[in-house]
Amino acid sequence: MCLWRNSSYEFESFAPSILHRLAVFELPIHLLSAYVVLYKTPSRMGSVKWMMFTMHICGAYLDLFLSALSTQFFLLPAAAGHSQGVYTHLGMPVRWQAYMFISAICLAGVSILGFFENRYAALVKGRGASLIQEKQRLAYIGGHYIYAFIFILPITFTPPDQTYGKQYVKQMLPCLPQEIFDHPDFYVYAIEITLLTFIIGSAAFVITGEVIFYFTRIVVYLSSTKAKSQKTYKLQLHFFICLTIQITIPLLIVIVPIVYIVFAFANSHFDQILNNISLNIMAFHGLISSAVMLTIHKPYRKAVLKMLGFTYIKTKVNRSAVHMDGTFVVVSNNRF
Repeated sequence: MCLWRNSSYEFESFAPSILHRLAVFELPIHLLSAYVVLYKTPSRMGSVKWMMFTMHICGAYLDLFLSALSTQFFLLPAAAGHSQGVYTHLGMPVRWQAYMFISAICLAGVSILGFFENRYAALVKGRGASLIQEKQRLAYIGGHYIYAFIFILPITFTPPDQTYGKQYVKQMLPCLPQEIFDHPDFYVYAIEITLLTFIIGSAAFVITGEVIFYFTRIVVYLSSTKAKSQKTYKLQLHFFICLTIQITIPLLIVIVPIVYIVFAFANSHFDQILNNISLNIMAFHGLISSAVMLTIHKPYRKAVLKMLGFTYIKTKVNRSAVHMDGTFVVVSNNRF
């Protein structure tokens, strides 16, 4: 099905009109989050500090990539379109922007995998691992990061002939206006959609499967009585719940565009309004993740409130007193 309404929501200007403005708000929040993780992480969370930072950076980069660096105008279910943003103005070829987009999504997934693997190693396996085992873990996670950069290269290095590619997309999406194909940066990334879907689907399946494995093992461990003390158990459980919320809320938002993308490919359904809206929704992933992280973890929440001056206000309110009709009334100690 090919549907074109000639609506402003379908035009290439729709996504940038929202996402470029969004980047203005995203950048300071992502920088604040990075600062808080690096300098306000308490010593008891030291073992997860760099994994938290890595996960944040990968999510923030994907956000900024979509909103400012390379806003995509994809014609799903065809692997074609063009990009708008900083990279385009710098002259970066569209195919490499598409490569970076797919790699950035994979990197965000690998960073989540790395965090759960870190928690699994610390909680389930314990901290008595040998040097060889630690090197094996490093090679395991490092291999996933390398894979994120190379898994889509076979498609990137074998682009179709662009003249033939445009004709193919025209036949596939006959409702598209000619000016889209006449855009100077219009690029057909791949014609063999089945192969592209298989490569991306396989990566998503493997990484998701590994995350589920580590998540399940951690849940089973925390459900047992292996913790050394009740206090240790409560701390571990509380942190794991906070982490799960931090990751789950943004993922639930990303699931919406992913479900549509799968539907579009499976049913050869084209609707550029839904394509553009899906892109806008996906670009909120890192922003929401940063906001949840700064809110859900108490040390980060307290650090942000302190930087915003709420600690001073709270102290003044708690210490204030009002003398009324000869009665000394102390304002109650309300906690944030």
